[in-house]
Amino acid sequence: MPRYSIPLSPEVPAAMENELAKRVYYVSSEIQEFQLVRGGDAAFVVGVEITTDREMDPVELGRKLGVVVRRDVLPQASLPEASVVWRSPEEPAPARVEFSELERAGIVVRMGEGAFATGELFTDLLARLDDRIRRIAVDQFGALSYRYPTLVSTEVLRKAGYLDSFPQFLMTASRFHSDTDAYQDFASGLATADHQSNFIDSFSEHSGYCLPPTMCYHTYHQYTGQEIGATGAVVTSRGKSFRFESRYHHSLERLWDFTIREIVFLGSRETVVEERQKFMDAACALMTELRLAGHVEVANDPFFSNEMTAERVMVQRVLEMKYELRLPVAGGRTAAVGSFNIHGSNFGEAFGMTLPTGGPAHSACVGFGLERLAYAFLCRHGADPADWPAF
Repeated sequence: MPRYSIPLSPEVPAAMENELAKRVYYVSSEIQEFQLVRGGDAAFVVGVEITTDREMDPVELGRKLGVVVRRDVLPQASLPEASVVWRSPEEPAPARVEFSELERAGIVVRMGEGAFATGELFTDLLARLDDRIRRIAVDQFGALSYRYPTLVSTEVLRKAGYLDSFPQFLMTASRFHSDTDAYQDFASGLATADHQSNFIDSFSEHSGYCLPPTMCYHTYHQYTGQEIGATGAVVTSRGKSFRFESRYHHSLERLWDFTIREIVFLGSRETVVEERQKFMDAACALMTELRLAGHVEVANDPFFSNEMTAERVMVQRVLEMKYELRLPVAGGRTAAVGSFNIHGSNFGEAFGMTLPTGGPAHSACVGFGLERLAYAFLCRHGADPADWPAF
């Protein structure tokens, strides 16, 4: 495969190389592998060694990398360091099980890029953990439970600002052209098509729907144009979510297809801020009960290729609009298994949700990646239920 040495202009401080590394695969779908190259004093990343699946213009690759560096990476140099707001009383310990062991035991089964099936032990554990979170939402916060469709309207994602904030993650749903000749031509030509995916695309069009990146957008759509009562509204749901993680998919830590338990709070600013804090406290208490090490830290969303990226990230960090619950997993890493977010009146304004005073409703949401949570639990306690804490 072709290999290119792409100099960076401007260069990236070594302290920010992870921010660059998280974005390289999104520069071009042809990139198969990459390696960051530091300068002689190791203070800066001065280039990227890139392997592609076909011949490409290195000048164009350099241009695209430069856009990402200038727009998404360097503006984050002035961000305050993520502060920890809670730490588990449990001390981190070496993982009791490696991901490869789970695969060999058939506890998880690789089904393709970023997609895994789970066996009975893992599936039951995930359901039990999810039920504990759902009970917190229902019993302590009076949440209404909903089951949403898998498909979400593209227009809903546009109104929510997802399309221009996270285009790198978007997975769309297409359909075939409604034409009898097209069906026949497709069926007869598929076997001899040089590039199957391109051949399918030539007969397809956007359906008006996408695969949901998370559950909360369904809830905002559900409450479109409604007045939220003085005591607010709380909704919880569980569903499959989809994000194109490119080649960054890794074990159960980063999937294209995963399961989320989400809780959405609607109401006044004071109400949703207070509810977010209370739910975070309850979630941390649950982690302690489960004897899981970990911490909650101030975080930000992975905005991409947007002129407002730096400003939006800064606002999230400074105002502490997003917290992440991170738990240890195998390999000495941590995984974000939950997030606790406030959005101001952004979604209230976008979806016409109002308060009795006439102003826009505010919102907050809490989300848990259930595969990550179950995986972190197994890393801590092992795959033998006899060794698990009672819960």
